[in-house]
Amino acid sequence: ETYLIAAEALIMQNKAAEAVPLINTVRRRAAWPGKQTAMEITEAQATMDFIMEERERELLGEMHRWFDLKRWGNLVQRVRTYNADAAPNIKDFHVLRPIPQDQIDRTTGGAASFPQNPGY
Repeated sequence: ETYLIAAEALIMQNKAAEAVPLINTVRRRAAWPGKQTAMEITEAQATMDFIMEERERELLGEMHRWFDLKRWGNLVQRVRTYNADAAPNIKDFHVLRPIPQDQIDRTTGGAASFPQNPGY
């Protein structure tokens, strides 16, 4: 993940050439033996779209996806585009998660002091 975070930061600074070795390190590690060079990417391929997809592949099941999509500001759009099961149900307010009721109840002043996020 650290390599991908660093590569993302470089891409966002328009330094794709510097991001490529970091991405290729991750991709070579994941390659079938003898197929490492087939997994390498070029500078032209090092884009934010590529990073979004690479993080999806590399970190599958590690519970990072919601945080990544929220951080990138495209959670609702990508769910609507790529998740046919969730698309009809996702709303704009889903970029914030609900605050557990127990947390609100334990706060001095309750909901008046610590209100629930809009939509929940």
